[in-house]
This record gives sequence, structure tokens and C-alpha cells, in this order.
Amino acid sequence: MLKIPPDYTFLVQIAIFVAFWLLVTRLWFRPALRIIRERRARSEGAIREARTIEAEAERLRAEHTAALDETRAEAQRKLQEIIRGAEAEQKRLIAEASAEAQRTLAEVQARVAEEVAQARRGLRDVAGEIARMVTEKVLARPV
Repeated sequence: MLKIPPDYTFLVQIAIFVAFWLLVTRLWFRPALRIIRERRARSEGAIREARTIEAEAERLRAEHTAALDETRAEAQRKLQEIIRGAEAEQKRLIAEASAEAQRTLAEVQARVAEEVAQARRGLRDVAGEIARMVTEKVLARPV
């Protein structure tokens, strides 16, 4: 039970408590709080550095993506250019082949026409000879 006024033991307990408090504060609380503050500062610094690194990584990723997109677009343009060139070359080759085929066809037609004409002349000569021979046989005398 608390007496009023308190006796000297209460004052001794208060003195011991204050001394213990000062001793614990100096030897335990201040170092512990200092370590906690240092850890918090290091953690916050590390977090800031991590955010900076993350932002830099995101920037580099965006640059890399943009460079890839640009490279893909350039490759697509070059591919289209190559395709257009190949199509033009194909058309040119087809036109040359068609022209060559037309020339060859015209030459063959001319040769065939000449051979037909020669065959007709030969047939006319032979037909005349055959007609004369048939006439001689029918008339039984030379014509």
C-alpha cells in the first residue's frame, strides 16, 4: 500500500529506476536506435538506387524495343525492295522469253511455210508427172 508521504525506499526506487533508465538508454536504446536509423537510411538508399536502376533498365528496354522495331521495319522495307526487284526481274525475263519464243515461233512458221511451198512445188511436179503417166496409160500412147 502506498503511504503518503512515501518513505525513503520509494525515493531510492525512483533513483534506481532513473539510474537504470539512464544506463539502459545510454548503453542499449541509443545504440539500438542508431543502428535502426542507419539500417533505415541504408534501406532507403538501396531502395532509391534500386528504383533508379529499374528506371534505367526500363529506359534501356524501351530503347532496345524501339531499335528492334526500327530494325524490323528496315528489314521489311529491304525485303519489299528485294521482292519488287525480283518481280521486275521476273517480268523482264518473262518478256525476254516471250519475245524469244515469238521470234522462234516466227522462224519455225517461216520454215514450215517454206517447206510447205517446196512440198507443193514438188507435188505439182510429181502431180504433173503422175497425170502424164496416167494419161499415157489411159490413152495407151506417149503424150
